[in-house]
Amino acid sequence: MLNPKDASRSPLSSRIALSLALLLAGIFGLIAAILLPSPTLKKEKPAARTAPAAPHGNPSPGLARVPEGDVPAPSTDELVQFCSRHVSEDRSFVLFRRGTCVVVSEPCTDPLAEARKMLSNCAEDDARFVPEPTIEGDLIITFKEPVFHRFTHSELDVLRPWLDQIAPALLSPAESVAAGDRWAPHQNAKAGLLARRRMLEDATNAVPVKIIRAKSRATAAR
Repeated sequence: MLNPKDASRSPLSSRIALSLALLLAGIFGLIAAILLPSPTLKKEKPAARTAPAAPHGNPSPGLARVPEGDVPAPSTDELVQFCSRHVSEDRSFVLFRRGTCVVVSEPCTDPLAEARKMLSNCAEDDARFVPEPTIEGDLIITFKEPVFHRFTHSELDVLRPWLDQIAPALLSPAESVAAGDRWAPHQNAKAGLLARRRMLEDATNAVPVKIIRAKSRATAAR
């Protein structure tokens, strides 16, 4: 059974939250749990959680493909603005197609290659994550490498009803078995499950969207 953990935290400024979240990811990424038992939520049908085979583009044969339908895709422009505000002389950002952001330490001769390596290190079906709320109501999801997803307050409002229904299908097979008959993830953890799914998709097909270099604070398309 996965260890219970309350993912909510005291709000911080977005700048402090990013640095703290990335630090926490390195320290606690392997031990942060994502499930809380609940006596009121019924177990979903097994077919909704796993699939015997993965269609083209699915991150892993063990994970069912979850159609996102009308769920909005990550906003590339908004992510570029966010990362640009946090770029520094020794920190660059690489953004991928499904919204995964990777922090690359400078100096670095090939930030894209380094970002892909870190993504590969996170590519586990049941990769643990740390949700970190900001004072603005946004949510940063970090993994064991300096890899993160960010959901704005407005994105969370739109995603919440969909996540409430689809969360069981975002579990790995091992987590689905460990969840038992009744379970309910924390609301922040539901977003974390979606972030993990998108991170795994980016790890499988690591298509860069923007590279924000520390030296010039400029953005470049790849």
